[in-house]
Amino acid sequence: MNYVVDAGGNNNNPLNGLSARGTFTVNGNRLTILLENTSAGVPDGFDSAASLLVSLAMNLPDVTFVSGDVSVIGPGSIGLGEWAGLIEGDSVADEWVWTNDFGGDLLESFQQVISTSMGQGGGDVEHFAGGSGNIDGPFGGIAASPPTVSLPDTQRAVSDSIHFELTLSAVLTDDQLAAAARSSMVEFGSDERYLRVPEPTTFWLLVLAAFTRLGRNE
Repeated sequence: MNYVVDAGGNNNNPLNGLSARGTFTVNGNRLTILLENTSAGVPDGFDSAASLLVSLAMNLPDVTFVSGDVSVIGPGSIGLGEWAGLIEGDSVADEWVWTNDFGGDLLESFQQVISTSMGQGGGDVEHFAGGSGNIDGPFGGIAASPPTVSLPDTQRAVSDSIHFELTLSAVLTDDQLAAAARSSMVEFGSDERYLRVPEPTTFWLLVLAAFTRLGRNE
């Protein structure tokens, strides 16, 4: 059930290799997400900022984020630009936020969002791991491996995954977790492209997100 659809509104250029993968794991009221930029190319005219994976949006039925506890470089991934030298497990929490108050632009129908931008739906936006200050992406986002566009040395990104951990207000059922993962949407750049994971369809079928549910505490 892993599909990609270009949900980019007026963005009419082909996807040209853009793709992402989200792995969702629940253990009690703990949600872990591994977000990866799996792109093999970018549309014509994309610069380094546009090539970055910067947001993940979802709807958790009757469940909210209580806290964003961890945002670290994922397995086998590395920092780029100003983050050169960072490796798996190093924190990038100072560039990521979360909200339960809906996203901005084409993410406005999604209640839960994690992002490199505080410009979401207008409600409370919280930093991962207790950080502070303004975050306005898209730098700090996730590049592919190898990067599809070179990143300036003065900017920040990770190639090619970030591991997030969040505490939830309640335990998700299997069906709730499946629904949230399968209807999620990701954003590239600042409103450059939005890709979602719908039910199987014959429209714009491209591999995107692997939904994985691992063990659950009883």
